[in-house]
Amino acid sequence: MSKMISARGEYPRPDFIREQWESLNGEWEFSFDRPVFDRKILVPFCYQSKKSGIGETEDHDTVWYRRNFVVEGGRLQGHRLLLHFGAVDYQAQVWVNGNPAGSHWGGHVPFVLDITELVRNGENELTVQATDGTETQKPRGKQSWTGKRFACWYTPTTGIWQNVWLEYAGLNPLGRIKITPNVTHGSARCELFLETRQPVSAVVRMELMEKGLALGEQTIRCVNGYGQAVFAIPDWDILRHEILWSPESPNLISVVTEIEGGDRVFAYFGMREIQVRNGEITLNGETLFQRLVLDQGYWKETLLTPPDGEALRRDLWLTKAMGFNGARKHQKIEDPRYYYWADRLGLLVWGELPSAYAFTDEAIENSSRELMEFVRRDYNHPCIITWVPVNESWGVRNVLFDSQQQDYCRMLFYLLKSMDATRLVSANDGWEQISQGDVCAVHDYALFANTLSKYDKMEETLAGSVQGRQLYAGGNCWQGQPVLMSEYGGIAFADDSDENWGYFGKVKTEEEFMERLAPVNEFLLRSGKFAGFCYTQLTDVMQETNGLLTENREPKVELEKLRSTFGMPQYQPHA
Repeated sequence: MSKMISARGEYPRPDFIREQWESLNGEWEFSFDRPVFDRKILVPFCYQSKKSGIGETEDHDTVWYRRNFVVEGGRLQGHRLLLHFGAVDYQAQVWVNGNPAGSHWGGHVPFVLDITELVRNGENELTVQATDGTETQKPRGKQSWTGKRFACWYTPTTGIWQNVWLEYAGLNPLGRIKITPNVTHGSARCELFLETRQPVSAVVRMELMEKGLALGEQTIRCVNGYGQAVFAIPDWDILRHEILWSPESPNLISVVTEIEGGDRVFAYFGMREIQVRNGEITLNGETLFQRLVLDQGYWKETLLTPPDGEALRRDLWLTKAMGFNGARKHQKIEDPRYYYWADRLGLLVWGELPSAYAFTDEAIENSSRELMEFVRRDYNHPCIITWVPVNESWGVRNVLFDSQQQDYCRMLFYLLKSMDATRLVSANDGWEQISQGDVCAVHDYALFANTLSKYDKMEETLAGSVQGRQLYAGGNCWQGQPVLMSEYGGIAFADDSDENWGYFGKVKTEEEFMERLAPVNEFLLRSGKFAGFCYTQLTDVMQETNGLLTENREPKVELEKLRSTFGMPQYQPHA
């Protein structure tokens, strides 16, 4: 296959860049079940999507991929060759020139293989086997496991569904850089995780992105693959508002790391601090009211895979144009370029682990592993301010009274807190929550102008139920955390289909839509009882037609009207 079709050619991870790289997206050989390679597929689109060139939705547990790539021998001198996969659902086995290169479990997170010793000068063969059954003890998110779409679960995504690329790294490759801002002290802790165990030196430089302000340079001695240093931000008191990251001023700090042995990586982070203080959520010490939209990240032609980088940027632009200051990425670990554009454009994001739908030892292991890899990959993105490890008791259906399932939710909460002290955690978003969560997240689709009084006595409501579900699991209770209406709305417009649906009936006109929505939004903004809301949802997704946009991203209501109701002035909670 000497002539390749171009697909998704932009750099896959803008928060962790090496200059020498090559995209392996494009046309690959493909086959179902056995490695006969009798078909073609356009990577990184899954076979179920139309964009892949196949577009068949029958479940296949095993799929195979193969393509050739060229390595010029001179380029390997003084370099390690790294093979990156953005995500392969669910289990991947990889061979280079017929030799095992490695494997990975986890359908939503990346992995990298060092294939330096397996390649030869000239043409090389890359083969991938992906295994993705319908079992429910692994994170599936919104992917159906029944063989068909149902309720709010959709067409599955099997095999390669994010970017594939090669990178030429130095002899001591940097595996990860973790940068932890401390707004209170005007400093940032930089930790390096190398793929080598031998002692090496690394020079780390920081500067404010696009402003040319040098913030410092240090040499770090790395031992056993690890090194760290703390950067004090110069002129912090004077330049504080030019350095801090927020939706209004999305300042980013670029980081260049040069490691002994020739590796050079460009990264970035943002100086921002998200906290809970006196029952309020604060960003950089100032009260934050979150106006979020629930975003499932599906596209009609490409399913979970963005058609291109511009599609992601347009979704973010539309989100802000409708008056939102953030998004809850629902049941999906998104393409890294989404978080990049959220960082650049200034959009708050809740990062959510896709749910498993069984409670077994294997489900616990699978979910914990992917959650940890999610945090490791996206830790440096300032846009992400909240983690959601469990949604609506999915995968823990007996959590209301089952102490073991409650302990699992606590374990995920404390796991996140131990890995990342810079963000909030909504431990079981929606209902049957544990006491330890940083926020109280309520889901209420039965929220109308004539039902708002249920929140007149907030403490009584939080001690009871909403829409028939207890807000806290047995033995747990609200402890004064900020309350967010983290799912509501879901209003669909009338159409000719009985299969398409929204919550609590459909509206016929734009005016009827606004009459139903505006009083609720005004209450959430003005009542002083909530620290934010999340409207369901950004776009239609297959049979769930309750989006503000169609699947093709066409607004159903004028953007100005949406902005007038979702983007009203930010009222202080408890004012």
